[in-house]
Amino acid sequence: MKRFFIILLIFNFSCQIIDQPEKAPSFISIDNFQFSISNNNQGSNSEKISDAWIYINGNLEGVYDLPARIPLHYEGVHELSIYPGIKRNGISADRKKYPFYTPFDTTINLIPDSILTLTPKTEYEEQLYFWIENFEDPQHKFETHTTSQVDINIIESPLNELFEGDAGMISMDSADYFCEIRTNELDFNSFPKNLNIPAYIEMNYANNYPFTIGILHKDASLPSYQKFPLITLIPTYENEVVWNKTYLFIPDATNFFTSATEFDLYISARNENFENDIKILLDNFKVIFRQ
Repeated sequence: MKRFFIILLIFNFSCQIIDQPEKAPSFISIDNFQFSISNNNQGSNSEKISDAWIYINGNLEGVYDLPARIPLHYEGVHELSIYPGIKRNGISADRKKYPFYTPFDTTINLIPDSILTLTPKTEYEEQLYFWIENFEDPQHKFETHTTSQVDINIIESPLNELFEGDAGMISMDSADYFCEIRTNELDFNSFPKNLNIPAYIEMNYANNYPFTIGILHKDASLPSYQKFPLITLIPTYENEVVWNKTYLFIPDATNFFTSATEFDLYISARNENFENDIKILLDNFKVIFRQ
């Protein structure tokens, strides 16, 4: 009888261990990042931060599409770091921490079954190279290629079609088959050729027809620039103008050309179906890499 009583006690104690209720998580709630520029040389404060990379005490807890309510199985005081994330090249399956935005670091007190609302702040890192064309000056920095039938023009109206301030516009009709504009920048020869070294194009754009952004490359064996497409951007609208922003990863192209000594960028469109009223609007075109 005594032995049975001991066994019963052990059984009851084991059940209590197994059946212990799970602790309620603590939550943090994030709607969006607050992004700001620290000086005018960084251009517009436009951003498209889509994700939050959450670290507790230096450990990655997860990547969350914003806005998000994030469960954390911690309580008490902890170190929190939130890194801004983007969809690289606009691809949902290619989510990355944006290497040129600073993380938001803070200390938080987590209480189970409670919600802490945060608005993390971020800005550009220091020691970055910026090349910016925001189309606010009378002359833009792009050059029209000799084979192009149209140029990119700066427009000031209509206001309902602009993003912020003036914009650059490529306009084509049925008589215009081909457009190509290029940069001519010696600094672009420093584009990294290694996938582990970041360099990005940031830009706001609105288009009712596909257009391509690519890399121009040249080395000692090539008498003229060769073209390599980086991405073709699909239309953002059909009737009323809708703007989008993207982050394009330059080494996706330059890493193929390790012997190249010169780089530039091009933007092109081919009106293969001889359509009318083609519009490609650009604003806040930035090239960014570490110096």
